[in-house]
Amino acid sequence: MTDNLPKDHRDVEADYVVGRDREGNELSHQVLAERLMQVAAYQMQKEITEDNDHTSLIDILEGGFRGYDKFSAGELWAEWTDSEDKWFRLLEDQELPWSIYNDDPAIGRKAGDEDKSYD
Repeated sequence: MTDNLPKDHRDVEADYVVGRDREGNELSHQVLAERLMQVAAYQMQKEITEDNDHTSLIDILEGGFRGYDKFSAGELWAEWTDSEDKWFRLLEDQELPWSIYNDDPAIGRKAGDEDKSYD
């Protein structure tokens, strides 16, 4: 049987700090992966329910997806720079598809608490 599973490119440990978000919070590899999953899930759900567009879901089921937890730190950061504003907007609007990760530094943040950092 051919091994067609996507390769793991993660080059750091899950708790390695990849960078800081716009609020100055340190973001570990694991927290970044979780935030990116939330944005991707929200976008897919919206495409399916509002536009009856299943293209993103079909692409993943057809071709596979490595998973953000298997991205290198650089790949994660590149994705995050494209998704950061969207994630904060979803957080602010309370539209994230699930609760944020327990180790996420934004865990204590409430709607309306813009530009504040939580430890």
